[in-house]
Amino acid sequence: MRDFAALLPGLEKIVLDAGAAILPLYAKGCWMEHKTDGSPVTEADHAAEAVLLAGLAALTPDIPIVSEEQVAAGHRPDCSGGLWWCVDPLDGTKEFINRTGEFAVSVGLIAGDYPVLGAL
Repeated sequence: MRDFAALLPGLEKIVLDAGAAILPLYAKGCWMEHKTDGSPVTEADHAAEAVLLAGLAALTPDIPIVSEEQVAAGHRPDCSGGLWWCVDPLDGTKEFINRTGEFAVSVGLIAGDYPVLGAL
């Protein structure tokens, strides 16, 4: 059993860094397109995802990362080991586009079928 709480300081920094990548794009605007399922994706989604993927891989290189935009692009890592990161780099993309202020960076660590750690 891992000490999941020991990951919190690193996870907090990674999520804050991803938020810092999003906020300038929210302030000035950014490009948007649609994924194959018709849902929107923005430059901010990709910017935050890049920060999260690099940060989580450095923090826990042995834990696979399932990230929304990577999965949409066809990348589905093997999570059969039971422990994996669930990442939505910009949860609330429609709200981000509509400039409601109701969006977040969302990261959860999943063990089997249960969340054991998370940060917004």
